[in-house]
Amino acid sequence: MSGRKQRTNRPLLITAVILCLVCGILLTRTSPSSGSMDDKKQPDMFVAENTDTITPPAQDTVSGDTPEVTQPPEVLPTDTPVPEPTTVPADDASASQVSPEAASGVWTSSGSNWYFMVNGAALTGWLTDTDNKRYYFDSNGVMQTGWLDDNGNRYYLNGDGVMQTGDVIVDGQLCHFSSDGVMNGNPSPVSDQTESSPLLYYINPNPEKADASSDAAPAATGANSDQVSTPDAATDTAAPVAQNSTDVQTLPQDTPVPTPTPVPDKKIALTFDDGPSDYTARLLDCLEANNAKATFFLVGNMIDYYSEDVTRMEALGCELGNHSYDHTDLSTLSAEEVSNEIGQTDQLLNNLVGHGATVVRPPYGNVNDTVTSVIATPMILWTVDPEDWDEGEDVDRLVNAVLDNITDGSIVLMHDIFSSSVDAAEILIPRLIQDGYELVTVHQLAESKGITLQGGVLYNSLT
Repeated sequence: MSGRKQRTNRPLLITAVILCLVCGILLTRTSPSSGSMDDKKQPDMFVAENTDTITPPAQDTVSGDTPEVTQPPEVLPTDTPVPEPTTVPADDASASQVSPEAASGVWTSSGSNWYFMVNGAALTGWLTDTDNKRYYFDSNGVMQTGWLDDNGNRYYLNGDGVMQTGDVIVDGQLCHFSSDGVMNGNPSPVSDQTESSPLLYYINPNPEKADASSDAAPAATGANSDQVSTPDAATDTAAPVAQNSTDVQTLPQDTPVPTPTPVPDKKIALTFDDGPSDYTARLLDCLEANNAKATFFLVGNMIDYYSEDVTRMEALGCELGNHSYDHTDLSTLSAEEVSNEIGQTDQLLNNLVGHGATVVRPPYGNVNDTVTSVIATPMILWTVDPEDWDEGEDVDRLVNAVLDNITDGSIVLMHDIFSSSVDAAEILIPRLIQDGYELVTVHQLAESKGITLQGGVLYNSLT
């Protein structure tokens, strides 16, 4: 009937409740959990602050908690001395601050001396180069090596002129230099050092030849601050071995002795460019047999091939000149490139005979303001040119071209890279001596005329 409530089916109700409970349990078991994964566990991830220096230990499984990585505390030696503050070198510039001139200047050499040229003038005093190496130049602009006393402080500059810092062994003594190069305390015997104190050393077993290093960094004479070489002095005395070597030489038994001639009252300078070559040794034989001197303007890339000829030139008292490294027209180059062309050749000579070139002849005779502002060595051209530029030139023509134009004080240009030129020289050398000429080097000729050759100056003649 419509007014009576519908009777509840009790079994159906119980069944529904049971189904609800079962569904609830199943849903609870299949819901995600923070403590479990699927069949394969994946390790927790962590970010290390510096993966280059901190490496987590390798494990088969990684727990959910990231282990804290710690570093052992740094242990400082208790007996490490703390250097006291020292003053900055005399120019009041910080040792680590690049000098303003470093970017605009160029390195150049003259003989065995090195200079840093800025706008055509040699820098003096302290320089911190662009590589943060520190150098010192005396009042003449010559880079110094060895011990240096400046403004009440003592410094040490190695064979490349670089100011030393830290603990350095010098002449068997351990010296202590602060960060600005000032020596602290007195040197101590090397045996006093302990193996627990690693040191960086500059070993200088032969300080008198510190400038003979073959590395590329610039090399210079080992002058102390109280013994300073000047550009003029270097060029006037650059070949001390050569000056007296002929007085004690014994001529080979088969070498012809020249016929005695009157004391010459005229002097000329024979100069030979572009060598050494296969013909140079024959030319040296002729010079030696006639007790004559010449000046050789050498191309740097040939020096190693004919090193014996170069050392023989030095022994015979001939003058060694610089004709660039690879015979490049210097007037087409930048200041830095000019410096490299001259510097490489000087370094090769310095390594071989102990000093660089004392004169320079620019290839083709070409110069400009850049060349004259960089080269710190006297530059020599010529007054007589027989035009022996090609192999196979007529020898008689070359001989007459010289004899017809020669005068006292002449500078003769020839080339020892051609057989015909050497053939002509073998005729000319004894003939000129017979005609009353003394064959001397360029510097000897200048001295006989009362001329002091100046670095960086171009000379067309010496009369």
